[in-house]
Amino acid sequence: MPIDLLTTSGINSFINSYIQTEKSKRITPLKTRQTKYNNLSSAYGSLLSNIDKLKGSLSTLKLRDSSSIFKAKKAESSNTNLISATAVSGADEGTFTIRTNQLAKNDTLLSIDRNSNSSSAITSPGTYSFTIKTGDGSGSFYISKVSVTLVESDFINGNISYSALADKIKSAIKDDKAEITSGSVSGYFASSGSFKLNLGGTETEITYSEGNYVDVIDNVVSQINNISGVTAEKIVVNGNVQLKITAVNSSKYIQLKDDTGTLLTQLGVSSNKEIAASGSISASTFSPVVGSTQFSISSKNTGYNFRIMEISDDSPNGLLNEFGINLGTTRQAFVQNENGEDTAGFVHSELSLNAKLLFNGIEIQRDSNTISDLVNGVTINLKSVFNNTDPDVVISVGTDVTSIKSKIESFINSFNELYSYLRKNSSSVSGQRGVLFGDSTTSSLLNILGSSAYQPLTGFSSNVINSLSKLGITFDVNNGLTISDSSQLESAILSRTSEVELFFNDTNGFAETLYSKVNSYSGANGYLQQAISRISSNLTQLNDSVSRIESQINKRAEVLRSQYQKLQTQLAELLSSQSLFTNYLG
Repeated sequence: MPIDLLTTSGINSFINSYIQTEKSKRITPLKTRQTKYNNLSSAYGSLLSNIDKLKGSLSTLKLRDSSSIFKAKKAESSNTNLISATAVSGADEGTFTIRTNQLAKNDTLLSIDRNSNSSSAITSPGTYSFTIKTGDGSGSFYISKVSVTLVESDFINGNISYSALADKIKSAIKDDKAEITSGSVSGYFASSGSFKLNLGGTETEITYSEGNYVDVIDNVVSQINNISGVTAEKIVVNGNVQLKITAVNSSKYIQLKDDTGTLLTQLGVSSNKEIAASGSISASTFSPVVGSTQFSISSKNTGYNFRIMEISDDSPNGLLNEFGINLGTTRQAFVQNENGEDTAGFVHSELSLNAKLLFNGIEIQRDSNTISDLVNGVTINLKSVFNNTDPDVVISVGTDVTSIKSKIESFINSFNELYSYLRKNSSSVSGQRGVLFGDSTTSSLLNILGSSAYQPLTGFSSNVINSLSKLGITFDVNNGLTISDSSQLESAILSRTSEVELFFNDTNGFAETLYSKVNSYSGANGYLQQAISRISSNLTQLNDSVSRIESQINKRAEVLRSQYQKLQTQLAELLSSQSLFTNYLG
């Protein structure tokens, strides 16, 4: 044994050489298998992703009934500058002629024009209120009770200007809340029953039993506060109690109705629909000329059924009166005067508020310029009144070929992504094998895609669309699916819509059949997930084996190191004895 081997560096070199040799012989083959399994697991993961994409496009194609994509409709207008139209799935097909004679308008009320800095007749702080009654769109009405609070700081030398007063009214309308406040009651209530709280069309039953009014109202408040979008409270004044209900959302009305007992009557609560003023009208101020202030109120929705039906101060000498709009139910017309004050009133007559049109020669009226209840599934948008020389607009509603075709194209793309991935990774090119080469699961899936793409459907006769090729879609073993004849596909969608629909979404149709076949490969219990689980188990075993063998190699290396270190010590002792003996003989 060379003496150099028993040096410290020699021992380290020998041990390292031993470790590397053992790892190369025992661990490297395991690492190679780990790499193979990791690559295969990654490939399976990508394969699952591509399968899910295909399943997603097939899920769209196999939708039935009202959700079927083949019921997609398109509305076309001969003049979109005058009238446009849209159609939803399942809309009635047909051709209609329309002529707009009048557009729907927002009911608008204009006040007297006042000098902005002039003092109004209001000289005292306090709370002033007024009531606005508006149409609810269904032949009934809303009530809005607006309160305006004036404080000392609003007045200068005991006066408030018209511009400041207009701003206060405008702000009060904007900040108003729908509230119902009952009358004041006390004592014992000898009745039981229930009533309905209607919040924007959603009704909730409130029950009550006889008892002291304090307890009855407490119980009612508790039930109402469990309803989202509304709050309730009990008000106590001098031993008497009141019920106060407030809607949180200004666009929703509140209504108490259908009392089976007498509680609402005893509380003095009407069945009117109370809505925040800002839920039905908008208010603004402007200056028609420099130094003047004018006030306007407009309904938020167009049409006669949303008109302003009444506007009144709740007491004499109120705030509306200052602007000439304390009109009650009077509907006088607004008149603009070049010299002197304008005459407050409505800009439009009631007869001019609705949209008026000729539909296939029949006179039609609607509250809105957007009409969706005339033709099933079709929304018509009126944009302009016709001139005498304008021809009628023709609206055509039919199959939305573009939309349907795009869904089929999406399927083809997802099919080809999966097919190309399988072909690329399961083939051998120039001696380079794909990661899925020879994999039986991959081969079976590839065969399923290929056969589905070119074989006719089972159970479909030859005189109907029973294969992709009859839709102008061809299959190539190298490239997958292609729309080889776009006009053939579009023609089939347009003229043979029901056949195309059945081909894809029948229970035995193409989409349902292919989805069922590829679905067995995906999901928690699918073939691929099972394979991934097996690979994961194998990797765990390999990792354990690698760790165990590395531990064995390291332990053996330490034993060898200890043995060589002992030899190193013995050699040192021999060399030391040799030196002493040589010196002695010398």
